[in-house]
Amino acid sequence: MNILALLLTTALLPQTPAIPEVEGKTLPSVPGPMTDRYPDPSRGLGPRDMEARMRHQARRTPSIPAVAVPPGPVAVQDRITDPAGWRSYRVEVPANGRVHARLTGLHEAWFVVRAVNRWGNLEQGMLQNRIPTGNPEASYVNPKSAATTVYFVVDTTETNVVGEAFKLTITVK
Repeated sequence: MNILALLLTTALLPQTPAIPEVEGKTLPSVPGPMTDRYPDPSRGLGPRDMEARMRHQARRTPSIPAVAVPPGPVAVQDRITDPAGWRSYRVEVPANGRVHARLTGLHEAWFVVRAVNRWGNLEQGMLQNRIPTGNPEASYVNPKSAATTVYFVVDTTETNVVGEAFKLTITVK
């Protein structure tokens, strides 16, 4: 009898709406943030010399490849498609709004998420991301009274992770 009451109670509770999911390959390509000041997080202990050179060469582009994310909360299913190991997502943030991006996947420790502006730099509203949380996530708090554009850069800490799938959930408040 108690189990039936519990089931009825949980069925009547308000449910949070599901976040719509989209495939990253179906999103429109847009110009991404500049790369000249963006460090490679895989430059640490022991990437093989040849893999490190291939990754470095693949990263020698003026901007990071980007896609435009639709407005509102959305979960983007995507994967790393090239040896550079990065991809960016353009998000329009409303005036005085907040946006948060959290990556989930099989190997979350292989990823880093950063919020940057068009020039690849940090600005006001992104500085809280400098404090590590141990999770691949970043946020932006728009201090302006006008809408603005930010980029969430998904980068890998390992070399040669082409094909690695992940889901980037973006919530806007």
